[in-house]
Amino acid sequence: MNESTPIIRPMTLGEILDKAIRLYRQNFLKFIGIFAIPYIPLVLIQTVVSVLYTSAMLQPNFLEQADPTAAMGIGIATIIGSLIYLVANFILVSGFATAALTRAVANNYMDKPIGILDSYRAISGSVWKLVAALFLAALLLFVLIFWAMMPLVGWFSGPGIIMFLSLIVIPMIAPVASLEKLGVRETLRRAWDLGRSRFWWLIGYSIVLALLGQLIVTGPVYLLSAILQGAFAALAEISFEMQSVLNTLLTSLLSLALGLLYSPLQLTMMTVVYFDLRARSEGLDLALQLAPPDETQIELAALPEISTKASTPLLTGIDIGRFALLSLVGVMLFGCYFFFMFMVLGLASLGL
Repeated sequence: MNESTPIIRPMTLGEILDKAIRLYRQNFLKFIGIFAIPYIPLVLIQTVVSVLYTSAMLQPNFLEQADPTAAMGIGIATIIGSLIYLVANFILVSGFATAALTRAVANNYMDKPIGILDSYRAISGSVWKLVAALFLAALLLFVLIFWAMMPLVGWFSGPGIIMFLSLIVIPMIAPVASLEKLGVRETLRRAWDLGRSRFWWLIGYSIVLALLGQLIVTGPVYLLSAILQGAFAALAEISFEMQSVLNTLLTSLLSLALGLLYSPLQLTMMTVVYFDLRARSEGLDLALQLAPPDETQIELAALPEISTKASTPLLTGIDIGRFALLSLVGVMLFGCYFFFMFMVLGLASLGL
């Protein structure tokens, strides 16, 4: 037995949250720094472009002349710029930053901490696999959207599969791609199998993370926007153009700061869950204890493989039943959400 290997065992929900938060707090500057390297420049560029676009569209001369050619040129430039930003964000943030941060979280989890630059040096063999697996998952998600539109069969299964893929499988791709020696398709299938090993527990866990993200990021941004609109309304000397530019600038900067704080925490939580799933269903804790010292002393190039080859079909009868029930629950929740929103808007229109 390798005495130097840290003890990894199945944990309760409270222990998982405590472990993830402690890892995040103890390595706060490191995790933020890893994610910030591509994230901050991209968001700043997007903010500058948004401010310039808002300012150009609200110029009095532009509105008065209403030149169709100028409007079309601005529209085309905005579309091209948005596509470039999406591709760069997908590769640099979802790919490089996510892979490096996953490696840093895993190493710190295993008591083998590495620095910011070492985290990026350690992902050369996994980052493009991660990007390709995420792209494949996005294509699958696009196909499933059309599947969900098919009468009866699609209606009952499509929304559930989309929720499972979005909430569990795609977030699980990062630790699988970064820590296991698998191909692109095998990585996606591996994330799928790990996700359905604790289906309902992971659905609840992912929903909690999504709500936490709304609370930490989306909520404050909307609140700031509402406060700014109220404050600007009381300042008649500030033009509408300047109000729009300042609103765009300040909300974008706040979104940048909050996203930079929350994204590493979310990824840390999913990586800790990945370790728990492997310890719970595959005995990763025992495999690490029995592994030769030279396999666990290096910079965590890959975790010991238990059995990565799928032994069950991609879809089973139990899976179909779960997706159908999840679809029903999802539709009911969305219905309740829209009903609540209509009620709020109705009361607001009545002045209540």
